[in-house]
Amino acid sequence: MAPTPARTSHLRPWLGVVIVSATLLVPATSAQAGWRISSNTLIEYRDVCRDGISFGGAVRATADPGSGSYKNRAIVVQPAPVNWEDWRNEKKIGQVMDSPISIPRKKDSIPVEDQDDPIDVAHEGDFRMRYQTGPLKELEKPLVLNLENGADGSGVVPTPVTDCYLYAAIDVQPGKSSNKVPIGRGDVSVAALGVGELLNAAALTPGDFRFGPAKAKAKASELRDVNGDDQDDLVLRFSSTKAGLKCSTKTAVLTGKTPTGGRYEGTDKVKATGC
Repeated sequence: MAPTPARTSHLRPWLGVVIVSATLLVPATSAQAGWRISSNTLIEYRDVCRDGISFGGAVRATADPGSGSYKNRAIVVQPAPVNWEDWRNEKKIGQVMDSPISIPRKKDSIPVEDQDDPIDVAHEGDFRMRYQTGPLKELEKPLVLNLENGADGSGVVPTPVTDCYLYAAIDVQPGKSSNKVPIGRGDVSVAALGVGELLNAAALTPGDFRFGPAKAKAKASELRDVNGDDQDDLVLRFSSTKAGLKCSTKTAVLTGKTPTGGRYEGTDKVKATGC
């Protein structure tokens, strides 16, 4: 277990709060389970995908006796550096995300299980972030998340990248910028867009996909280029009623699987009509 360094950059008053290849089939594997310690902070990797990451973040009770949220910056780097000092000296090679983070303070400290012993934490929260550089092209190189802005003394905690998407590129009612969807009648088309060499729409299985609050199955599907990039997209057709779309619906979610069985999730805005 790494020693706890003195409180450093994680007390700076950032105000931002953090609230998505068919030819190379890499099996969808899971991130290493459980809380893992990185000096003052702990990380629980959940979905570590090509386009984003979901995780649990916590702060040792002994590291921050003050009140309020723990504010710092969350960074993601691929491949994982040997240490953070070398990474900075190399001009931050491999950085794919740099976002403000705010981990809520708990009313009382709580224990979490890391790989060695239970550790009391004063702050804990669940987070989901999109990479700022776009989808990662390489799966064979592990990435590392750090919640202390890569501060000296904080640990390098690597994890594998899996063939999944938290922010997949989709288009509701492709070809229509208004995204109008009928309520109580009719069908809705949703395109799962191909993404260069990263996602071949022809390799997707239509039966794996569900749409809307009611998670409807597709009535029909076809392959065609809907966005003019000379690449096929998987266009799925759903019943608006079975999808559970309502007059209050503002966004709709398409879920499914990548060609290797990884998680696939995409969201698009919709405008209800016929209400």
